[in-house]
Order: sequence, then structure tokens, then C-alpha cells
Amino acid sequence: MFLMEKLSFDWRFYVLPVIVGALSGLGAVVFRQLISFVQNLFFKGTFAFSYDEAIHVIDPAYLVIIVPVVGFAIVGILVFKGAPETQGHGVPEVLTSVYINKGRIRARVAAIKTVASALTIGSGGSSGREGPIVQIGASIGSVLGQRLNLTAVETTTLLGCGAAAGIASTFNAPLGGILFAIELILPEFSVRTMVPLALSTSTGTYLSRFFLGNEPAFRLPEYALNSGYELILYILLGVFIGIGAIIYIHVLYKFEDFFEQWNVNKYLKPVVGGLIMGLSGYLMLTFFGEYYIFGVGYPTISSVLSGGQGFTILLLLLLAFMKIFATSVTLGCGGSGGIFAPALFIGTCFGAAFGIASSFFFPELVATPSAYANVGMGAFVGGITGAPLMAIIMFFEMTRNYAIILPLTISVVIARAFVHYNYEGTIYELKLLRNGIKIPHERAIDTLSIVPIKDIMDKYNDEQGLPEVYHYAPMLDALMIMDERRVNELIVVDKTRTPIGVIRKDDIIYFYTRERANTRRLLD
Repeated sequence: MFLMEKLSFDWRFYVLPVIVGALSGLGAVVFRQLISFVQNLFFKGTFAFSYDEAIHVIDPAYLVIIVPVVGFAIVGILVFKGAPETQGHGVPEVLTSVYINKGRIRARVAAIKTVASALTIGSGGSSGREGPIVQIGASIGSVLGQRLNLTAVETTTLLGCGAAAGIASTFNAPLGGILFAIELILPEFSVRTMVPLALSTSTGTYLSRFFLGNEPAFRLPEYALNSGYELILYILLGVFIGIGAIIYIHVLYKFEDFFEQWNVNKYLKPVVGGLIMGLSGYLMLTFFGEYYIFGVGYPTISSVLSGGQGFTILLLLLLAFMKIFATSVTLGCGGSGGIFAPALFIGTCFGAAFGIASSFFFPELVATPSAYANVGMGAFVGGITGAPLMAIIMFFEMTRNYAIILPLTISVVIARAFVHYNYEGTIYELKLLRNGIKIPHERAIDTLSIVPIKDIMDKYNDEQGLPEVYHYAPMLDALMIMDERRVNELIVVDKTRTPIGVIRKDDIIYFYTRERANTRRLLD
């Protein structure tokens, strides 16, 4: 019997994360190819999976106004009828599954999210492929856990493995994928989560490299600090990026509120959003010769990072604000996609604009403006996601330029601190907070796991005489006992009155409030 239990543990601990990582890595590859197919179909009129980041210019140019309308209309039908949780950027829905639904995600989510996001991005929507692949990978892990009747903890771990493998496969950044899951998705950081995450991200990244190559996501010119005084500029850049991140978060949810409260048929909202996107793309093409704000925006990012000519401060700032507007419209109207790639675009433009201005005023300090574009990109992502370690390590993996680590760390931390001062949660958590769901951030050591109950009982019996509560008693009963006895803690006992722990009033209030919020959400 012991041997069978050991084998069962080994299967869950080692084999299942590899399976989830493989499926998520393949999902990332298929998703990327599907985006290419939709993009080729809408903008070239061809049935081809050939990958080309740059979006083909339609002739005559005004036809581009219709393309997002058609694509968004199909997305609206697919999302609203098939799986409403696939609307938007995906990560908040994954967090809801982790903290509210015991790691459960419906099986259809992966398929519908893949098609809906590919249609949104491929038809010109301004969104990223990272958020969708997180939700796709998470749903793969969750469904596998449910099919095998695993516990909620084990299912949640597999969910995190899928999300991490998806990010790692997309960016060719296995460490970044692990940190993404640790800082943003999973409620626990221990050996039983770290080992599965490492296995899944390694597997997913290998498959991604096998099919898509082992090139870094972005290439940078050689970089080195000219002077230690240049770090002052990176401090200022962190503040500048923090302000931009706050604007991005604010505008994104303002547009989401606008479309949600707009009293029209819900299937009309994506059509209107697609029309706005089509007109915006047409105007960008007319005045600047490229769509710029369509799709994930990687060609523009690469051009700015490489120091491409023609990008003035005014143009870069215009592109950043237009991308904020376009992404907010795309996701607010009912489109499906991520906020990660737009954040890369916006942060790059803000950082490059700051770098050009700094090189003009302090030419002896600034090594290259493109370095500020790269740091701005990382700082913007770290600021809005609330995952500074993930941003620092991932951008090192994406660029493979170690010299940029010091200024990147400074700017990321400052940008994150600036955003944290102005918002209670991250860009992902704010969506949950608006629905009455609060995610705990603290991962403090559980002292009850290392202090004997006997010691606690002796102390409280001698000093305070804490009352007891049965461990199956309702939470409201425990609160009533605390109020009657004027205490903030209770000794928890089993049916034999053996003490098994201590519970605090703050804990009861928190969980009781969360249950009420969940109940309201289900009734709505």
C-alpha cells in the first residue's frame, strides 16, 4: 500500500506537470499560427499559416475600416454564446478560478479563448497573445486535474503549471514563466509548487524552441553605463513610467465601464469597438504610413529598440497614448486578448521618448536612447502587473543583455512602488476588486505550524482564558462568542475537545466577507 501511494505521489508530482507543460507549449505554438492564419486571411486574402509580425497594408486603404468590424462581430457571438469568461484579458478569470473556484475552469475555455483571441488580434484588435495563452494553459492544467479527480490544491498547482508554461513558451523565458506563476497566480510558494512549475516551463519552452526557434524575443544594441550618474536618469524614468502605467490602468477600466454600462444590445458593442479600431487604423495609415496600433505591435517594438530612424519624441508619445486608447477599446467592447503585449509597446515608446530627451539634455551621460526603451518596457510591465521579479528576470531572458539589469531593477521597483501607492491592487486584481473579491498578498510564516498547541494553550489559559469553539461551528457563531467574551481569538477544538489551533477575528471577518461577495456574484 505504501509503495502504491508513493507511486501515485510521484505521478502527480513529476509526470503531470510535464504533460501540462507539453500541452501548453503546443497550445502556444498553435495559437501563434492561428493568429497568423487569421491575419493573412483578413489582410492578404490568403489561406496561409506563414508568420509575419508586420500587418499587410490593404489596397484600397479604406477597406481596413471594415476588417475589425467583421472580426469583432464574430468574436462577440463566439464569446457571449460560448464562454463569457473568455472576454477580456484572461488573467483575472484565472485568478478567480484559483481563489474562488478551487482551481476549476470549464473545458471549453481553452478552445474558445484560442479562437476568439486569434480573431481579435488577427483582425486588427490591439491586444496581446500572452494573456490568452495564460488562460489557455491554465484551463489545460485545470481540466486535467478535474478529469483525474485531484484535490483542489493539486488542481490549482496544475493550473499554475499551465499558465507558467504558456508564458515561458511565448517569450522563450522559462524563469520568467515560473516567477509569473509564483508572483501572480499561485497562492503558495514551496517545493510542491516550485518543482512542478520548473518541469512544466522547461517542457513548454523546449517545445516552443523546437517549433519556433531559440532566438531572443527582442534584440538590443550593445549597452554599458557611461557613468554612475546615469542611474539618476533611470530613477526619473521609473517615475515617468509609473505615471504612464497609472494612465493605462485608469483608461482601460474607464472604457470597460463605459461599454458595460452602455444600454445597447451586447452583440452591437463589439461591432462599434471594431469600427472605432478600423477608423483609428485608417487614420494612422493615412498620416504615418503604418497601422502601428493594430495587433501585438512587436514590429514597432523591435524597430524602436534597435534605434530605428524616424521616431521622434512626439511620435513616440502619440503612439503610446494611441495604443492605450486602442487596447482599452478592444478589450472594453468585448474583444479577447491580453494586456501584456500592449504594455510592452507602451513602455517601449515612453522609455524611448524619455531616452531621446535625456540624450538631448545630457549627451555625456546617455549611452543610447534604445536602452531607455528596453528599461521602460520592463518597468511598465512590472508596474502594472505587480510582479517586479518576473519583469526583471523575464526581460533579461528576452533580451539576453545582462548589462541592463541594474538600471532595469531600479526603474521597475520605482514604477511598481508608484503604481502601488495609487492603486490597491495590480491591473489584474482591480477587476476582481470591482466584483468584491480581494486576493491576499501576504505569505507570512504560519507560526501555528511551528509552535506547539500546548504552549499556546498554556499561555492563553494562564493569561487570558480564551474560550473554545468547535471546528465545524459556523463563522457567525464564532464571532458572537468573541463579542460576548470580548476577545479577538478562540481556541479551536475537535469533538473530543482536543485543541487543534487558534482562530482570529480578522480571519473570520475576511473569509465571511469573501463568501458573501462570492454569493452575490453567483446570484448576479
